[in-house]
Amino acid sequence: MRKLWEWLKSRIRGGSPSAAELRSRASKRLREGNINGAIRLLQQSLEMEPSNLEARVNLGVALYLQKRYSDALAHFQYVLGIDPNNSNALLNQAACYDALGQTDRAISILRQTALRFPNMPDVHYNLALALAKTGQWTEALDELKKELQSNPTHAHALRLLHQLRLRAKR
Repeated sequence: MRKLWEWLKSRIRGGSPSAAELRSRASKRLREGNINGAIRLLQQSLEMEPSNLEARVNLGVALYLQKRYSDALAHFQYVLGIDPNNSNALLNQAACYDALGQTDRAISILRQTALRFPNMPDVHYNLALALAKTGQWTEALDELKKELQSNPTHAHALRLLHQLRLRAKR
């Protein structure tokens, strides 16, 4: 129903797409791997609705995928300035800090996020990755076990668990 309403509004305006339509198209572009196209559409959407948090998070993700970590981080920080409980922005903010070489800062954010959102998919896995990167093997294993309790088929977590167990046997 919402899409129909957006479509009707766009026809009344003379065919130019709404911000919601642009976000929808951008999401499709991201799924297709067309990151540049997604960025262009998300930027257009934000020109129409500068404070739209969904568009900001998605633009941050697209920029992250292009390895533009500082640019991506700015969008996640914007979202967190308005909604400090936005779990997607928190997780992505930590990923940016890790990619920028600020792993300790990423770990701090991930620990806080895991405490606030213990059932959030990937939070324990991402924390385990960051902890393993800094040599905190026991804590990394504990976090992986938490991730696998809620998602026992998480392929990346299972692979990392196997790698850490092999490391512990040495």
